[in-house]
Amino acid sequence: MAHPICDVVIVGGGPAGSSCAGFCAASGLRTMVVEREKFPREKVCGDCLNPQCWPIIRRLQLEDRVRALPHGVLDRVEFVSLRGRKLCAELPRGGNAEIAVKRSLFDGLLLKRARELGAEVHDGATVTTLEKSGCGWKLMTREGDEIRATVLVAADGRNSTVARLMNLLPRVAKERIALQAHIPLPRQFGNRIVLEWLPGGYSGQAPTNDHELNLCLVGRPGSVGALQDWAKKQFGLPADQAWRSITPLTRTALSPAHDNLLLVGDAARVVEPFTGEGIFYAMRSGEIAAAAAAKLIREKSSCAAREYVRLHAAMYRGRLWINVLARLAVVSPQIGSAFFEIARFHPGLLRLLTRKIVS
Repeated sequence: MAHPICDVVIVGGGPAGSSCAGFCAASGLRTMVVEREKFPREKVCGDCLNPQCWPIIRRLQLEDRVRALPHGVLDRVEFVSLRGRKLCAELPRGGNAEIAVKRSLFDGLLLKRARELGAEVHDGATVTTLEKSGCGWKLMTREGDEIRATVLVAADGRNSTVARLMNLLPRVAKERIALQAHIPLPRQFGNRIVLEWLPGGYSGQAPTNDHELNLCLVGRPGSVGALQDWAKKQFGLPADQAWRSITPLTRTALSPAHDNLLLVGDAARVVEPFTGEGIFYAMRSGEIAAAAAAKLIREKSSCAAREYVRLHAAMYRGRLWINVLARLAVVSPQIGSAFFEIARFHPGLLRLLTRKIVS
C-alpha cells in the first residue's frame, strides 16, 4: 500500500526517533515513524535519565508526565572495586535530579507525545528495502507498505537496518555482551546507582520504582555464565531467571549525515553504557536532527547537514575519554582497579568524571 509523500520518515521509535518525530511534527513537517515493534516493550538499558535530559523533556512539554511515571530518584553513585572497597559520588538534586524509569514506560510516553504533536506512527512494520528516489527516499516494508519522504532519519539502534541497507554498517567484533533484568528491589537499597567491578566485567544497579531494581551485567561472552551465577547468589535470583541481552557494546562511529539521510542515537555512535548517558545522546541527537531536517526541506540548505555534523560532534566533546576509560576498566580489571585506587586518594578525579557525565 502506498502512503502519501512525507517530509520526514524516521525508522525507529525509541528515544532518538520519537524525540526527532516530536520536534519535526511540532515544527509543521509531515512526519512518519516506522517502528518494527509494538509498544510497550522493554530494552536492554540502565533505565537512567541523565540530568541533561530534563531541558529536552521540557521542550517537549513532558516534564510533569515523566515525573508522574513510577521511577526511582538517584542522588549518588556508589563505585565498588574488585576488593569490595567503595567510593561514592553525589549527583545533582532537585529539579534536575537523575532518575531511573523503565524504558517500556518512558519510550511509550515519548512515542505517544510524537503522535500528539502530529507524527504518524506505523508500528509493527519492518523496513526491508530503501532507495534514493529523485530528491528523496522510497522505503518498502515487509508488510507491503511503500513510503516516500524527502528526508530519512535512521533511529534504529546500534544494529541499524538503515545503515546496513546503505552499506554503512561496519563489521563489529562482538567482544562483549550486556544482560539486563528487572528484579525485586532489595530492602534498604536506597536512592543510589551501584557500579560494581567484577571478574570479567561489571554490574550496574538502579531502582526504577519502589519495588523493582534494574540489574545489568556486562562482560565477555565467555564470562557471562559466571556473572549470572554471581547475580543469582548476590540477589537470590531463581535458577531460571530471564535476561534480555544486546551486543555489540562498542562500534565504529558513523558520519551522522549523508545528504538527506541523518543518523541519530546509537545508529550514529554507540558509547560505553557504563556512563548512563545513552538516553541523553539519543534525545539530543533527535532534536538537532529535527532542526536539520527542517532546513533541508524548507531552505534546501547545503549547510544543514554540515551544521548537524558539527552539533552532533559537539554533543560528545569532552566526554568520549570517559567512555574510553570505562571500557578499559571493564576489559582489564587491573586497569579498573588501578583507577579506583587512584580515585580513593584523589577524590577530585572522581568528582571530575561524575561532573562531566551529568552536566
